[in-house]
Amino acid sequence: MLNIYRAVIECVPTYSITTFFGSVTVKEKFILNRVVKPASTVIGRDLPRLESLYQQRLLGRASLISHDSSHPGHDLFDPLPSSRRFRSIKTRTNRFSSSFSPLAVQALSKQNLFFFHLLSDMLS
Repeated sequence: MLNIYRAVIECVPTYSITTFFGSVTVKEKFILNRVVKPASTVIGRDLPRLESLYQQRLLGRASLISHDSSHPGHDLFDPLPSSRRFRSIKTRTNRFSSSFSPLAVQALSKQNLFFFHLLSDMLS
């Protein structure tokens, strides 16, 4: 049943989740999650929420873009001199600030900062 869910139901909203989920309203997120809840009761297992799927895929795509120097969006992931975080993208509109690039830079900076603090705690 889990394989059927992943093949039929999960693939539709998650195919391009990194492009649209950042600008979705709270009401629309609730509606999208209403698909996941009945599927989890049918399968009998807890399924990941769309927010966690979005975060995983956002970080995955962002790290791939930041490591690939031939990608057109590679220049958006400009590290600060401390090399702990990335320079944030200046946005003027809400539409652009909730798009993939600024959200990916913020998420990757938070992840790098978390790992930096974790590493410094381990070395102390």
